[in-house]
Amino acid sequence: MPASEEFWDDILGHLQQRVLVPFVGPELVTVVDGGRQTTLVGLLGERLAGKYKLDVAPDGGFHQAIRAFLSARGRDESERLYRIVNDLLIATNPATPDSLRQIAAITDLRVFISTTFDSLLARALDEVRFGGDAGTCELAFAPNQSTVDQQRNAKAPAPGQPVVFQLFGRASSTPQYALHDEDVLEWLHALLTDTARLPDWIEYQLRESPLLFIGCRIPDWVGRFLVRMASSTRLSLASKQFFIVGNSSSREPLLSEFFQTYCGSTRVQMCEMDPAEFVAELHERWRARNPEGTATTDSTAASPSSRGSIFISYVREDAEPARRLCDAITTLGGDVWFDEQRLQPGDEWNEEILTSIRRDIRLFVPVISRQTELRDEGYVFREWTDALKRADAILNRRFIVPVVIDPLYDGNADRFKQVQEGLRRFQFGHAPDGQPDDMLIATLTEEIRAMRRSVVA
Repeated sequence: MPASEEFWDDILGHLQQRVLVPFVGPELVTVVDGGRQTTLVGLLGERLAGKYKLDVAPDGGFHQAIRAFLSARGRDESERLYRIVNDLLIATNPATPDSLRQIAAITDLRVFISTTFDSLLARALDEVRFGGDAGTCELAFAPNQSTVDQQRNAKAPAPGQPVVFQLFGRASSTPQYALHDEDVLEWLHALLTDTARLPDWIEYQLRESPLLFIGCRIPDWVGRFLVRMASSTRLSLASKQFFIVGNSSSREPLLSEFFQTYCGSTRVQMCEMDPAEFVAELHERWRARNPEGTATTDSTAASPSSRGSIFISYVREDAEPARRLCDAITTLGGDVWFDEQRLQPGDEWNEEILTSIRRDIRLFVPVISRQTELRDEGYVFREWTDALKRADAILNRRFIVPVVIDPLYDGNADRFKQVQEGLRRFQFGHAPDGQPDDMLIATLTEEIRAMRRSVVA
């Protein structure tokens, strides 16, 4: 069915909060060949069939060409096929599709999951956001990944850095990417059996964020698995939203029926629409709400209705480094309450905030700096005092993590005379200009994992 206004409002609302995670599929990656437009994988299928004179229908597509190759050449040639397809991709050297450049221009999107094996999405992000320089963090998953690749994937990207995570691998001369249905089965089996693992920060994004599938050609069995994998509980009980857009949703009536029966129309919304046309309209609607072409506020919470479990407390002069710290914690998977306006006594919600510090939040992060040393009074100190009172009643877990943001910090907490004595009993972390160092990242990661375990328990 076509997209309704409620469909668009739901997606744009998630965009405004910077929580929407798009899955970009092969129907969105199009190329022009001989005056006609086709998908990149479709063109690769045609060239594979032509190169090896395979018996494939004119509109047979990539997967039919792969099956024909394996049938004609035998399973002994299967491993060579990955190098052949990679060579064809390199020889094709397609231009960056306009649709990918349009979705890259929606700067409220930070994390992208790609189900294709090409690197065009990362290229589009580099072209649009970095003037062609390599600024995008491009990662890929494979069941037999090397330890070095696993370690690179495990490290969360820099705050605000766009990420393309290729769920089914990236094209190479070796079997490090999924070419056919059996490969996809192996990728999913690796996730299901924990043979290989997604990075914690990616897994958190998938489980906690609304997901938008664009042109992914999701078979019934894959669609059910992906949606369940991205939900923290059984689908009939889950509350998160999924959006599925493409020309192929009607080809999987059983998948549509499954979603309608067990998920409801508000949690899994399906839109029959050309993926490129959808992205063009999404970009236009987003620009209408962001006329300057800039992203909306980095604040993850402007009011108690959207508060998180990690509270960052800072003075107004430290807003920029505090925002970078917020981005870093969010990238690690933390749910942050970050008030960009900084409330003063008498402002709206101030009592709500103090009540949350006293009762609701899981982790309190006071930001300490040369700016706090210049204050002899302020609302921020009231927040710190209330947090210390609550900390006295918390046993056997960390509640306060003080963070120094001054670039030059030698580890001597005594230099900060305005910090209450009670805070000095906690180990201070260091985040120069808001960028956490490795030790602080490890501490925050440990606490975020503990929060997840407590929710599951």
